[in-house]
Amino acid sequence: MRIADYVAQTVEQTGAECYFMLSGGMMMHLMDAFGRLPRMRYYCNHHEQACAMGADGYARRSEKLGVCLATSGPGSTNLVTGLAGAYQDSVPILFITGQCKREDTARASGIEGLRQNGFLEVDIVPIVESVTKYAAFVESPERMRFHLEKALYLAREGRPGPVLLDIPLDVQGAAYPEDSEAFVPPAPSAKRADEEELAALLNRIGRAERPLILAGHGVRCASQTPAFLKFVETLGIPVLTSLMAKDLMPFDHPLWVGHPGPRAHRAANFAVQTADLIVTMGCSLHVQTVGYEGDMFAPRAEKIQIDLERPLLQREKIGVHFKHAWDIHDYLPRLASMCASYAGAVPESWRNLCRQWKIEYNVMKDGHLFGEPGDRVNLYEFIDVMSDVLSGGETILTDAGQPHPILGQAFRVKGTQRYLNPGSFAEMGWALPASFGVAAAHPETNVIAVIGDGSLQTNIQELQTLAHHQFNVKLFVINNDGYGSIRRTQETFFKGFYVGSTPGSGVTLPETEKIAAAYGLRFARVENRGVAKQRIQEILAIKGPVVCEVMGQIDQRILPVVASRLLPDGKMRSNSLEEMNPPIAASFEEIRKQAGA
Repeated sequence: MRIADYVAQTVEQTGAECYFMLSGGMMMHLMDAFGRLPRMRYYCNHHEQACAMGADGYARRSEKLGVCLATSGPGSTNLVTGLAGAYQDSVPILFITGQCKREDTARASGIEGLRQNGFLEVDIVPIVESVTKYAAFVESPERMRFHLEKALYLAREGRPGPVLLDIPLDVQGAAYPEDSEAFVPPAPSAKRADEEELAALLNRIGRAERPLILAGHGVRCASQTPAFLKFVETLGIPVLTSLMAKDLMPFDHPLWVGHPGPRAHRAANFAVQTADLIVTMGCSLHVQTVGYEGDMFAPRAEKIQIDLERPLLQREKIGVHFKHAWDIHDYLPRLASMCASYAGAVPESWRNLCRQWKIEYNVMKDGHLFGEPGDRVNLYEFIDVMSDVLSGGETILTDAGQPHPILGQAFRVKGTQRYLNPGSFAEMGWALPASFGVAAAHPETNVIAVIGDGSLQTNIQELQTLAHHQFNVKLFVINNDGYGSIRRTQETFFKGFYVGSTPGSGVTLPETEKIAAAYGLRFARVENRGVAKQRIQEILAIKGPVVCEVMGQIDQRILPVVASRLLPDGKMRSNSLEEMNPPIAASFEEIRKQAGA
């Protein structure tokens, strides 16, 4: 058997059901071997970036390994944006790139500083080493097993992430040596929490008057959602999530308060700034969660951070009091089994107050201008209507621009819905190819992708992939006449001097209806707010793909938001999390008094 056959069969044995690829000459053996697999489907994209993002969406939604194949040179470098996003968002993906024959690589030349040796050659490994958990050039057939086993292990061990193997053409086609070196996984390095430490944590929660759990995407990555729900529901403790963990609990769960941050939920920010204890689990404490001024995050709370990744524990921005390098696979199920004796320890008055804030300061009450029925659509109202209309089993995706924060604030997760977004990069164009990965994992359910008209352009070629496979994807394209988020920034900080954000400053976009027609895709339009509900219902009833243009407000505002200001020295300074615009009648001191703080 060829090396390529060994690689393909080993990957198939991981349980992955599909892979994403764009054909290329330097991956010919890999294409042939993977194409012959009986149980793995493949999807051909029209740009390697989209292949990476498709594998990302599949891995997140299926909770299996994502797989992506690309050729050498520009094929491999085109992966980098999608690969880096997967790295920062903890998505396990195996990237396999083809490479020139070993003798044609700069590596084999022995000449220091040689830029290129073979045709379509680039040494991709050093390019991606900073954004992968493991990247290796497979130097010989005898080393293939070691590199592949190590890559598959590291992709899912600890905090998941992408790995990349660069396989020369002559190695791909070589015979697989049966006596190849195996990879031996190292002994676990994470400290196991002992019973006394876990009991001490529960005691701290039990003694607190205003405790919170701040949970992140790491809970889902570790497949610990059931244990997490058992833990928080037994304690009756209010929960905040990061935006990436928005679907960890449904919106109407009595313990879910919201997600904190500069463009988040006012109730969640009130809870953070009032709490006397915050325990973080599987959360990187990103600025989009804790705000840009870390010293002002939860100033009255004792903060406990639990994270397996030691560099995250070393990064200090918010004044954490206790840090534990524990593995969530170990400590969370044990906490869930130990916490029964602490049931009811969290004051009911604190739960009720968090729930009251969530209702009273609902994002739909935050000064949004909706206009008349015939007016263009306010995206908050559109997403609120969509939340009502959806049945509860869909997956919702978004990426950059206004949809990213607005769906985060306004979409109400229910039932078994999943909510996916590129948390760290918020890269333009992610949601379209990522939705294919979701559809590949769950072909019968509706996949809802909400993107800006600018974002559509960055992966517009993937509309052909959508048309070819007839994925059950409903693509809602927000037409706001350019780059709405950039426009708003230029209005706020640069007195409305537009550069690269409007038709008059260099950005024009084609008509979405004509684009859909060119790709042979069914098209619909939400012309105004009066038809939004009816149009969404009509689109959801259609089997297969639909492109729907939503005529959004040109001056759409993101509210509530923590305001920032430009200082004379050019630096930015943001308000504290509780100081969101628009201002509310009550002062924060009055709000704190409600909690007895």
